[in-house]
Amino acid sequence: KPMDLLISLLNVSIIHLLMAIVPGPNTVLVSFTAASLSRSAGLLSAAGVVVASLIWVTLSLSGIITLLLKADILYQATRLVGAAYFVYTGIRIFRAIPVSVQPENPRPVSSRHSPFVAGVFTTLSNPKSAIFWVSVFALLVPGGAPLWYYCAVVAIITVQSTIWYGFVALVLSTSVVKRNYAGLSSWIDKVAGGVMIVFGLKLANELRKDLLNSTF
Repeated sequence: KPMDLLISLLNVSIIHLLMAIVPGPNTVLVSFTAASLSRSAGLLSAAGVVVASLIWVTLSLSGIITLLLKADILYQATRLVGAAYFVYTGIRIFRAIPVSVQPENPRPVSSRHSPFVAGVFTTLSNPKSAIFWVSVFALLVPGGAPLWYYCAVVAIITVQSTIWYGFVALVLSTSVVKRNYAGLSSWIDKVAGGVMIVFGLKLANELRKDLLNSTF
């Protein structure tokens, strides 16, 4: 029924929005990039997150992610790569050169890397996104849904991701935030880097537990 499909789309929209708002690797990256570099860099990292989110959603809807989850070796390898990337990114942020009080002088350590690519890899490196979307779609997507429904899901995720992460980038790149960031950059970088490292170690620990449980 059309009404059931609309309710399902509303549920998908709410769940995705809540997931995006809850602080995670994506939000940390966009916030750090916008505050430490520039508004354009923050928006580029946000665009990378949106594109990668769209990739996860499309793969999940097409059933490819389900096949990946069933291929245990490939899935575990993806989790390992994701954990390593989070730790690597966290260390880079943690050790970043303090930003100059002059807003036109971005920090060299970050400007060498593409914010867009960082956004893409941060999102794609998180295998929990695959599990999340497979679970959500298995629960909410009705069997035999028409093509317009799937297009609507992709459109909703794209629009909401763009609005939220774009909002984060715009707010964190304002002159007020950047002035405060300049004075607190050393501590903020350590917190942001530490959070990313914790995400990576947590993911690695979950992988270790799963491998031990599958062995015994």
